[in-house]
Amino acid sequence: MLKKIVCSLFLIFTVVALSACGDKTDDPGQAAVAFVEAIAEGNGDKAISLIHLDEMEKDPRAEQFNSKFKMIVAETGKQIKEQGGLSKVEIVSVEYSEDKKSAIVTLKTVLKDGVEKTKAQEMINIDGKWKVAFK
Repeated sequence: MLKKIVCSLFLIFTVVALSACGDKTDDPGQAAVAFVEAIAEGNGDKAISLIHLDEMEKDPRAEQFNSKFKMIVAETGKQIKEQGGLSKVEIVSVEYSEDKKSAIVTLKTVLKDGVEKTKAQEMINIDGKWKVAFK
């Protein structure tokens, strides 16, 4: 009996682990969640990889922006950790544009100290990958 329970738990764990391996940028909600999680972790490189900078990518000051953004993400991640860290990020809603090339994702973030925030994030589909729209 115990062996069956352990095997069942292992199977469930394996399915959950494998489902988490997918590319999170294929879905606007998952990409938005990944962005929030990157910020909470203080991971500026990952956060930047999830942003579409539009015309700013061609700007010669883009590297300066990236450096400052990474500093802000690191500081924000530090503050979140001081509050106990991120408990969860929930997708409240996803509203697509008519052409399905952009979406508004509403997320609810909950910190471990109980602070909750709900925020809408504009997302854009670039070559089949969803990114945070940054204008």
